[in-house]
Amino acid sequence: MDRKLIKSYTIEELEEYFGSIGEKRYRAKQIMIWLYEKNVDSFDAMTDVSRELRGALEGTFAVNALSPEERLVSAVDGSEKYLFKTRDGNYIESVLIRNEGVEDGRITVCLSSQVGCAMGCRFCETAKLGFIRNLETGEIIDQLCHVRRISGQRNNNVVFMGMGEPFMNYDNVIRAAQIMNYSFGFHVSVRKITISTSGVIAGIERFIDEERPYNLAISLNDTEPGKRERIMPVERSNPFSAISRMLNEKFPASRNRLTVVYVMRADNISTEDARRLKKMFRYNRIKLNLIPLNVGGQGCEPPAEAEVERFVRDLEIMNVPVTVRKSFGRDISGACGQLSGKRYAASSGCDRGELP
Repeated sequence: MDRKLIKSYTIEELEEYFGSIGEKRYRAKQIMIWLYEKNVDSFDAMTDVSRELRGALEGTFAVNALSPEERLVSAVDGSEKYLFKTRDGNYIESVLIRNEGVEDGRITVCLSSQVGCAMGCRFCETAKLGFIRNLETGEIIDQLCHVRRISGQRNNNVVFMGMGEPFMNYDNVIRAAQIMNYSFGFHVSVRKITISTSGVIAGIERFIDEERPYNLAISLNDTEPGKRERIMPVERSNPFSAISRMLNEKFPASRNRLTVVYVMRADNISTEDARRLKKMFRYNRIKLNLIPLNVGGQGCEPPAEAEVERFVRDLEIMNVPVTVRKSFGRDISGACGQLSGKRYAASSGCDRGELP
């Protein structure tokens, strides 16, 4: 039987564990500093912990939830993409993004929350896998540990925008975000953690009702329900009109930053789309984040540069708050919607280019 993943445990749970074996509760913080601040990969490296206790921990817990398989570094923008293997033989990917030119020297790590995804978005490579399983908290956390250890970079931003739908693995994602925020661990502020969803109403409402302090990003990607449903089947059971109404009622009372993500295709950036966006967000305090579609072989056409420029002008004229996000890591298939896992792509015959 596999040992438990120690990185799945909160500080309170580890304190309870140490109390149960007759150790002082402060051992929990001590171990977490080794795991996250010093980012060691074994209990043996914890030199101020007794040999007996290290042996007990080794017999009960595993430090590493994942094994690094491959790494690619973009020659264009320095982004790095990682392929990890889980203990049960599945594969997931994570991306490190260096935001060159940003005043705060932002380094972002994009994390996966599931193996595969059940949402079926046509523009997303992960959709080709279907849903395999949720990641445990320790598997989410271990992505960040490995990326930091291998890259030598201490990121100051985390986005749950990798493989999977975070709100379909709500408890493990929130727990992982909580652990990342520990002041004696990763030192990632709640304002630097963003959880992205394709629009799962139950998850969004729970997130708001529980007053979670993290940033929220919601993928819209179309202004017409029928067209959105063809691209994002989640529209069928979670219509964006209902999400908009809920946000109008609840989100203004929240202090969280809300970003609405809009992946631009050749067929969703007309002047009429801009007008509908203006009407849709008249009352919501949002930021619209525009992302040009990456080629993914899903039958969706990327927009021409001139079309993107015209769409942005239309929105600016209508006073819609908008940011056009550069797509990082395109040359290593690490950009938005391109994560799928090399092993799965190879076995299914999908032609998706080189992966880490």
